[in-house]
Amino acid sequence: MNRLFSISMAAAILLGAALAWTAESGTLKLDVLGDVGADAQNRARVLSAGGKQVGEVTAGKSIQLPPGDYALVLPIVGGEITKSDVKIEPGRTHTVLIDNVAVLQVSAKDRAGTDPGFGVTVTSSAEPHGKIASFITGDKYLFAPMLVDVKVDAPPQGYYWHALALKPGERSRLTLGEVVPADLDVQTTMAKQPINDQTRVVIYRGGTQSRVAESAPGPAHHFALDPGDYDIFVENHSGKGRPYVSAPRVHLESGAKVEREVPMD
Repeated sequence: MNRLFSISMAAAILLGAALAWTAESGTLKLDVLGDVGADAQNRARVLSAGGKQVGEVTAGKSIQLPPGDYALVLPIVGGEITKSDVKIEPGRTHTVLIDNVAVLQVSAKDRAGTDPGFGVTVTSSAEPHGKIASFITGDKYLFAPMLVDVKVDAPPQGYYWHALALKPGERSRLTLGEVVPADLDVQTTMAKQPINDQTRVVIYRGGTQSRVAESAPGPAHHFALDPGDYDIFVENHSGKGRPYVSAPRVHLESGAKVEREVPMD
């Protein structure tokens, strides 16, 4: 009984401490341009009066803190914003407003409505065009106002924006069109008869030696490829006709269905 009583007392003490913390703590909320900056990836550091980091908070979110004086340091791409004298009072919310930043977001959707997560590279528009940041589509970041070039590694040949002005208090939202794979069917023939089961097909990105797909001998040579330009190379294992053929370059539009016959005689 005594042991159970002790456990109950300990639980009560812990509960009481938790309730006391809830009652006495205050809230720090970070507001960066309202909904425009909400959910940006930049994480602000919350520092105690002595300079020790006690937590982190992102735009549009809040953090619970014991009463006292704090500072908030928000790293942005190309700089840093510091807010001092952030006073937290019991049971109250202190909202830190920041509006002198720019917001950049690149959005891309595929046929299913999901973001494929293409790579985004941001460089300075001025010489020597140094790299400033890199992230993936769908992410939102806070920037210092500046002119930037933005490159997205998305099919067919990538997307590029030059001298994009990131202005304070505004969001630049770059949107890519729907990315839908194309279907390519390669039919290899001899005397106009299919010999797919005796040929190997290799697909290269147009004008390069970058191999993107291949199909071993079999009943069909079928490829699902991103839109763009491709070169077709065929190896003939039948012992008849030409041993290999480089077919004319093929251009694939988003969602297209394309057939190519490659004669080996």
